[in-house]
Amino acid sequence: MTEALDALVAATEAALADSSLGDDRARAEAIVPALAALLEDPDPIPDAARQSLDGAAVGNLLHADPDGRFHILAVVFPEGTSSGVHHHGCWGVIGYLQGSDEETRYRCLADSGDKASLEESSRYHWRQGDITFLLPPDEGWHRVRSAGPGDGVSVHVLCRTPADHPHRFWDRQTDAVHPYPFFEVAPGRWRSEVAWDEPGTLP
Repeated sequence: MTEALDALVAATEAALADSSLGDDRARAEAIVPALAALLEDPDPIPDAARQSLDGAAVGNLLHADPDGRFHILAVVFPEGTSSGVHHHGCWGVIGYLQGSDEETRYRCLADSGDKASLEESSRYHWRQGDITFLLPPDEGWHRVRSAGPGDGVSVHVLCRTPADHPHRFWDRQTDAVHPYPFFEVAPGRWRSEVAWDEPGTLP
């Protein structure tokens, strides 16, 4: 842990405990100052958290809340790699630390669980210091592509634990929706894998 990470953890804990913050957007906005400070810090995360997984995308775990309310990942996308179109089923706050990402957002026209109809609603080119939110149901579908130069590294404060985070993948060829769970592929290193043979929503 670093001082900036400690401050981000404390701010997230405070936001989740504050009963005056009436919804996920208010709680996400309360987390922003600490995340912005982390992005400006000269030593914000351990160097190892900036590393890809043998050239593939990975989420390096920075903190797991002992009560399972949230976790913090350093997500590394090597230049040119993409997440595919996917859905986060609960809140998240994302800050961009290194490189740049092209994020495409999608509007959901219909979602039956194992099928969805989506249309592109916006596209952003995020760079170091930028912060954005995931706020389903209206702001949960997106695709991220590392635009370079170099690896894209972003810090994600996400609801629940990595293993319990509700995550789904959209097949743009068939409109099928598949579970897209996180798996711990090495100690503290998490990847999403599409469950192609298990259409439908996560528990």
